[in-house]
Amino acid sequence: MTQHAIGIDVGGTKTKACIVRLSDGAVVAERTEATSCQNGGGAVLDLVCELAAAMQARAGAEGIDVDALGICLPELVTREGEPASAWNFDWRGLDYRSRLGVFAPFHIDSDVRAAAFAEGWMGAGKGVDPFVYVTISTGLSHSLVIGGTPYEGARGFAIHFSGSDIVAFDADGREVRHNLELFAGGKALGERYGALTGNPNSSALSLFEAQATDPKAADMVAGALLSLASYLGQLINTLDPAVLVLGGGIGSDPEVTPRLAALTREFIWADGARDMPIVPSLIGDTACAIGVAALAARAHPGTTEKTTSKMERP
Repeated sequence: MTQHAIGIDVGGTKTKACIVRLSDGAVVAERTEATSCQNGGGAVLDLVCELAAAMQARAGAEGIDVDALGICLPELVTREGEPASAWNFDWRGLDYRSRLGVFAPFHIDSDVRAAAFAEGWMGAGKGVDPFVYVTISTGLSHSLVIGGTPYEGARGFAIHFSGSDIVAFDADGREVRHNLELFAGGKALGERYGALTGNPNSSALSLFEAQATDPKAADMVAGALLSLASYLGQLINTLDPAVLVLGGGIGSDPEVTPRLAALTREFIWADGARDMPIVPSLIGDTACAIGVAALAARAHPGTTEKTTSKMERP
């Protein structure tokens, strides 16, 4: 019998739940709802449980057995699968284990590691070792994938390259601080453009759409992409991947990717690395849900032994 798992991608603005066929990563059902981060971690956990129940009911109606449940968060997640930050919402201290455990054996991971795993399994990183996956969306994060497995670091925190200030001094000795996520992340771009236009509902998408007719929007986009490129270049200089995969709503945009790739090459130090492939995600907005469903299956091999072996790269 073909085995399946549920993957739930909890994002800063929307949450997507998918039933994933583990033999090939196909999404056989999905549902997306807005994420009510403003209402706190409890409300987000309620939403995740609601979606898990809905997907489980859908699977049952179609005669599908669900073997595992994966949930990925836009937060730091430890190697043991415990939420460890509260940038978007706070699950620390909540009884998520007993609430999620009623559905299936479950696994919690970071969203960028989930997407990176999916890209290595069936996307732009397939057959590439090592590669780096970068999410450029509401927030910014990355994952180094070695031998098909996202590198977690000593504690599980090896995902951010922009979460804190970079401090430098100009020629006059004045301190200059720069935080990439607060300058070029999707949430920050929307807020900055909203302040510029007086429209509190502005988003990064509206900013990118306006650049063709609004010079101020064009300048803001140009500055954000140049800043992003400088960080991506340093990421390449530090990790020396074979391929850089760009994902997320901004990173995988067909108009943004080639522009950002061209800018990034200016910041790559080694001549031999300057022409390395910089490519968009091949999976798109289901990458996180597919990846975390597969990771949940790998975390519980007793229920999914036959299919998980197919996901492991040599």
